[in-house]
Amino acid sequence: MHARNMVQIFYYENHGKCCRKILNYVGTPSKVLLYPDEGYVSSHQNAYWLLKTPWWNRNRCKIVEVCGNRRTKTRAKVYDNGHGMMYIRGRFRGKTDEPDFLLCLTSKVSDEDFQLGYTMTGTLERGDVASGKFNLTHYAMIKRKDS
Repeated sequence: MHARNMVQIFYYENHGKCCRKILNYVGTPSKVLLYPDEGYVSSHQNAYWLLKTPWWNRNRCKIVEVCGNRRTKTRAKVYDNGHGMMYIRGRFRGKTDEPDFLLCLTSKVSDEDFQLGYTMTGTLERGDVASGKFNLTHYAMIKRKDS
């Protein structure tokens, strides 16, 4: 019981602060749960991402998109402003429709999301940089580690 209270204190103390610190605490790989937007129609509705950040590079990460038993890997650039917002931008090679993505995460979660066990929430936008069109496709959530 005491260890669980300590985890809760960590998340309360870091609410709205640096996302990188929270990701390091959650551990690698971090599972990013993706919930599709109501207006987005796609064949891969039940997907999640595994976010792997290496210890030697703070500005890059590896992303594995898992859709059923199919896995797609890519590398992405990480921008963390240090005040509760993190942006992850990258491109899935070989995809013809919507190859580029922008994942925006924040540690300023609502009380309802915090009670549901989420430590970071955000949005996933997909599109094509060449055409300049990005659309909101999913809501992204990272659960906290309670062990």
